Amino acid sequence: MRNTLFGAGVVTALIAGSAGTSAVAADLPVKAPPPVAAVWEWTGCYVGVSGGGTWGRTSNVDTTPPFVGLPVTNPFNVKGGIVGGTVGCNYQIRQWVIGIENDLSWTNARATVNEIPPFSTAATIGVKERWIDTLRGRLGYKVGAQNQLLLFVTGGVAWAGTTATTCLPGVFCNSVSNTRTGWAAGAGGEWALGRPVARNWWSVKLEYIHVDFGGKDYQFDPTLTTNKRFNLRNEIVRAGLNFHF
Repeated sequence: MRNTLFGAGVVTALIAGSAGTSAVAADLPVKAPPPVAAVWEWTGCYVGVSGGGTWGRTSNVDTTPPFVGLPVTNPFNVKGGIVGGTVGCNYQIRQWVIGIENDLSWTNARATVNEIPPFSTAATIGVKERWIDTLRGRLGYKVGAQNQLLLFVTGGVAWAGTTATTCLPGVFCNSVSNTRTGWAAGAGGEWALGRPVARNWWSVKLEYIHVDFGGKDYQFDPTLTTNKRFNLRNEIVRAGLNFHF
């Protein structure tokens, strides 16, 4: 009987202690889980402006018999400023971002040099670019704690409005305009600004684009030995500001 009473007392004490512990635990403050940091969502479309510099290389040969294939000048550089607008759209897949972008820019890249023998060294050849347009795909990867930086590669098709001029002072001066078509490829980075939860936001970018237009004939005057084939390529470095919506 005594052992039974002792066992019942132990059980009662254990139950009371457990209830007291539960009551104390219930009174303790509950620690909230740490907040999850918001990250940037790059899916959507955008418009922007950009500007920078362009420099390139051009060479030419004559295309009129009997001088076909002869270089008319030594290869020379063209350079100038570039400024324009951009429109594009992105789609995010986890850390990757795929997109398409079109930009149209005004440029004043140009240069003029003298011809070389057997042509008249008093004559000149000039090349001028008026505008450059590229339509490119983009593949990017988001980095940073909030996915704020997008590193990307890009490539596609390019066009340019060009004018070539050949002059022999006091005799003639002819100009021909052509739209050039080629390819473009490059890389860059884009940095998101503001708050990642914002509906509309801004970003800044810096990119390098190589453009190659290959060769194209310029028919100045079929009756003269002034028809030329020009090769042209460009290197573009520019910064931009985009508005995402």
